[in-house]
Amino acid sequence: MITPTRPQARVLWSLQNESVAVATMLAEATQHQQHSGQRPPPSWFEVFHHCATLREALSDVALSCGVPRAPVDHIRECGDRAVRWSPDLYLRTVEPLYWDEILGGLDTQVQRLCDWTALAAACSRIAARTEDAASARLDHNLRRLRARTAGVANLLGVDAEQVHQLWGTEGDWVAAGVAMLDAVAVEGLAQRWHQVARTDSGTDALQARGLAEAGIAIDTAVALPSRETLEPAISAALTPTTPLFRPAATPGAAIDTAVDAANPTNSADVETVMAAPIFSDSAGTDTWSSDLASSDIPAVAPMWQEDEA
Repeated sequence: MITPTRPQARVLWSLQNESVAVATMLAEATQHQQHSGQRPPPSWFEVFHHCATLREALSDVALSCGVPRAPVDHIRECGDRAVRWSPDLYLRTVEPLYWDEILGGLDTQVQRLCDWTALAAACSRIAARTEDAASARLDHNLRRLRARTAGVANLLGVDAEQVHQLWGTEGDWVAAGVAMLDAVAVEGLAQRWHQVARTDSGTDALQARGLAEAGIAIDTAVALPSRETLEPAISAALTPTTPLFRPAATPGAAIDTAVDAANPTNSADVETVMAAPIFSDSAGTDTWSSDLASSDIPAVAPMWQEDEA
């Protein structure tokens, strides 16, 4: 028998109940069609799509946050049989966890978050010479990325000491952002800005929504300096940008020309320049040790019993 940590249990709880919702909807729709000969209304498909995509997002985020695959598969199977979550939880034997992989995935997200925050800070200087739509899309993607990253960090239980080992201080974030974009010409900033604005952040949004519905905080995390603090600090530290092309008569035309002329497939990806993490062990996080109080998750009928191997 193993017991998930409190945040992991919340995610598993949501995953199983979302699986129950999918199974129940399918059964009800099948029964209705057999009796009436009519397909479900469009509203049914909208709700079903919501439940199905949220279930997949919860599965993905659980796996990326240290929940072994065996419990995740077991939870889904029980949900498919319309069996709801129970705090009397006996889980299958699990495979070993590879914390370097798990934390490496979070590290990639954190470094991308630093890069995008720096880009937003740099482009705020030339906002008057770029279209508002691109600015709004970048902000939209940045907020989604931050929500998902904060939720994962909270689910993993990353504490202040581990934060300094992994990503340094707030000053290190500022220095990394400045190093990536300092002295880049206006046209280069605009091109990168448009590239990030075109990024599909749907997966981040789905996983963040799943974490929020499981009761995991996504608005703040000890692992992440606030955007309100980072952007002004990065903007102040950047060298003023200058255009490579002679300004056109219409404001912003030079930048638009440079962006249109650039080939997106050849543009450099906005990736990390932060130092490689030195954290390689999760000694401070006991992944499957905390007990789950019945007051936190409503008690229902026991889900399953298995003989211990």
